[in-house]
Amino acid sequence: MKRILTLSFLLSLLISLSAQGQATTNITGAVFDDATREGIELAGIRVLAQKDSTYVTGTATDSEGKFSVAVKPARYILQVSFLGYNDQYINVNTREKTSVGNIYLKENSIMLSEAVVTAKAVEMQVKGDTLEYNADSYKVQESAVVEDLLKKMPGVEVSAEGKITVNGKEVKKILVDGKEFFSDDPKVASKNLPAQMVDKLQVVDRKSDMSQMTGFDDGDEETVINLTVKPGMKQGLFGSAFAGIGNEDRYEANGMVNYMRNKTQMTALGGVNNTNNAGFSDFASDAFSGNRPRGLNFGGNNGVTKSINGGFNFATEHSDKLKWNGDVRYGSTDNDVSSVSKTRYTGRNQISTSDRWANNKSDNFGANLRFEWTPDSLTKIIFRPSIQYNANRLFQETDEEILLDDDALLGSNTSTSFNSDGKGTTLSSRLEISRKLNDNGRVLSFSFSGGLSDSNSDGFNYFHRTYGDTAKSDSILDQRFAQDDQGYNWRAFMSYVEPLSSKLSKTKYFLQLTYNIRNNHTETDRNAFNRDEFGEYNVLDDEYTRNVRNDFINQNVSLNFKSVAQKYNYTFGLGLEPSSSKTDIKEPGQDKLNVPRKHFLSFAPNAQFNYLWSKRHNLRIDYNGSTSQPSTLQLYNGIISNDGINTTVGNPKLSPSFQNRLNIRFQKFNPEKASVMMLFSRFTYTMDDIVTISTWNGNNGRDITYQNIDGNMSGNLRFIYNTPLRNKKFSINTMTFGGYELQNTYIDGGRNRANILNLQESLGLQFRSDKFDFTVRGNLAFNSTKNTSSTDNDQQVYNYGGYGSFTYYLPFDFTLDSDMQYSSNAGFAEGFHLEEWLWNASLAKQIFKAKNGTIRFKMYDILDKRANITRNTNATYIEDITTSTIQPYFMVNFVYKFQIFKGGAKSSDMTGGRRRDGFDGPGPGGRGPGGGG
Repeated sequence: MKRILTLSFLLSLLISLSAQGQATTNITGAVFDDATREGIELAGIRVLAQKDSTYVTGTATDSEGKFSVAVKPARYILQVSFLGYNDQYINVNTREKTSVGNIYLKENSIMLSEAVVTAKAVEMQVKGDTLEYNADSYKVQESAVVEDLLKKMPGVEVSAEGKITVNGKEVKKILVDGKEFFSDDPKVASKNLPAQMVDKLQVVDRKSDMSQMTGFDDGDEETVINLTVKPGMKQGLFGSAFAGIGNEDRYEANGMVNYMRNKTQMTALGGVNNTNNAGFSDFASDAFSGNRPRGLNFGGNNGVTKSINGGFNFATEHSDKLKWNGDVRYGSTDNDVSSVSKTRYTGRNQISTSDRWANNKSDNFGANLRFEWTPDSLTKIIFRPSIQYNANRLFQETDEEILLDDDALLGSNTSTSFNSDGKGTTLSSRLEISRKLNDNGRVLSFSFSGGLSDSNSDGFNYFHRTYGDTAKSDSILDQRFAQDDQGYNWRAFMSYVEPLSSKLSKTKYFLQLTYNIRNNHTETDRNAFNRDEFGEYNVLDDEYTRNVRNDFINQNVSLNFKSVAQKYNYTFGLGLEPSSSKTDIKEPGQDKLNVPRKHFLSFAPNAQFNYLWSKRHNLRIDYNGSTSQPSTLQLYNGIISNDGINTTVGNPKLSPSFQNRLNIRFQKFNPEKASVMMLFSRFTYTMDDIVTISTWNGNNGRDITYQNIDGNMSGNLRFIYNTPLRNKKFSINTMTFGGYELQNTYIDGGRNRANILNLQESLGLQFRSDKFDFTVRGNLAFNSTKNTSSTDNDQQVYNYGGYGSFTYYLPFDFTLDSDMQYSSNAGFAEGFHLEEWLWNASLAKQIFKAKNGTIRFKMYDILDKRANITRNTNATYIEDITTSTIQPYFMVNFVYKFQIFKGGAKSSDMTGGRRRDGFDGPGPGGRGPGGGG
């Protein structure tokens, strides 16, 4: 019996010990984004043995960022990771504690120096309203600037003039680490900053300062790019000097110095070249475009441009309460351009063929400042003053032949000469004040802004027209003109936001009341003089001489409601928008004509809806409407311009137009596949749209004026998908676009509706490794235009082609780079068929011990096949244009980079420790489930 009891006791003890050996417990916690405090779904949780870091088990977080993983009681290391964030390592003793609480991950591209990571760097991803590109996923040469990087990114387009669009939206500003860089000119950053300094490139539809203060969207939104600087370059001095000389008298040189320390950032840059690379926007050329005859575009790849630019940008935080930044810049361009065009007009068998040449010289100087002061936690004050000075000189000659019904007797020939010289100054400022009245969202805000502008120009306009019908006398205009434009504007805005829910409520409700009033006053004084019998320009031409003043007042009272929940938020509101316009006209020898003030009343609704499945998966729908008044020239009761063929007159009876805009955006980033899917849709409908009205005169020309018309609309849909393939070195991207536009106008008294359809498809494949990178892309575009008044100018045209580029990293620090683009078209006018092969190639060698020097030999347009052909289409005419451009040349460049970083960092810090294949550098561990490993 004792033996049985003893045996039973030993057996029970063994079972108990065995059960204790098999007992488990759960490590629990939750993972959040440190910046947004949102839960991170599918973050990787790896449990490692504390004694030797061997892998024990793992899991991934759920949709709310929570996790629970079963382990035996012991000491462990918990590794928490997610793609694009710093890993966290937490010691856990499950015998004492099993909950690790909330874990906050910080976004950062720097991996621990010892981590072994085999995951490919993500090319692009969605983070709420931000689309983020990983710069290291797009390989460029050592001497490349940000514009070269942008051209490789899916959804990004850079025009010949340097205009940047992302997913169809024009980029208005480029920021550096969240601070404005040369405020309103993105080309300064894109054409001057080195691509090598960029860690992430973030695209965001940034709301205005006032919207950020109130929490309500005021419709004043702009698309901006934020360049995040690689962390190794944020404490010190770095810069580059670049010089090149080539055949065909080509030259280029520029330099850039950037200083960053703590909360201060300063950049000085400058350059000179004759390779069509203007690093600053041509403000002067834009300011006087209204005085030019139609037919030529300046800058970009058109003609040959000599440019000089220089500037200084700074941003600093004087204290936690005061931040300020600003810039000064100077730019000068000298552009020679020529073109040949053929224009076919709707509703008339008339063809115009023109040869044009022009020289445009411009200078501009500008300065901007921004002060942000937060005297306490409840108050914010922002002040933005600016000044702009412009000067422009233009000379243009045109020879034009017109054929009507293929009958030479009905045709004509015209020679035109035009030149002008103008100067202008603009001053403006804005003051914004916001005060939180409690911690629950009650906010009172004010905005005051205004500006002055003054410009003047004078010049000569000459044309001589001969007719095929010799019974007709020649038409001659020989005129000197002087024009002075002045104006001022001011605006006052008030917003009051009242919370309608408690501070502890999960869903927040707000009500906003706003009042806005603005006044625009413009005056145009134009005098024209013909020659007297002595050849002097002393005879006042009454037909072309006018003084026109316009005063426009617009008010808006609106009430808006907003609801914010965890997964969605929405806003809707209605504004009452009264406006009035008054025009005064003074003509030589006549009494002043006072057109009675015209009053208008519009309703300005707005609505916005956002749904967030997660931070990386969201839907946004926006609607808003706004009023626009006609320009002073459009209200001019007389001849605005006469280019020898077409005469344009104003219409003082014009009413303001009202445009309705609807935007839809859907974005989804899959962290497991590192793929991005985006869908964009836009629709606009304009009431009382201001359109041009054409009537043919007896001289083979058109009398053009302006008129309000309803029914103009446009809509488009754009789909973008980007994903790596199973072999992570390959990735594909596709962009599909469809657009429709309805343009209404009147031709010879009859209404014409132009139905314009655009379809585009672009498909690309990329491969990247540590030795070789290449990109191939094909594209096809179809355009159809159908007119209701006549089928003579209906068209169906195709543009198609392909692009390929490769970079080969050779031994001894040589790099071979080449790209080729093929473009062709079908359906264009005779003589404008495009068959273009554009091939560029370069060989570069890094030099010096620190490899901070580069010698490069590059050849442009090797095959001499560039054909600068474009087509302009609207409801009135179809125009095909061939424009001169820079001829093939080669260039030898020397690039020198220097850097002095805190702690004596090496040049490898400039690449963030990454290899050329876009993989992060070596170390223990790796990404766990859901971390992309």
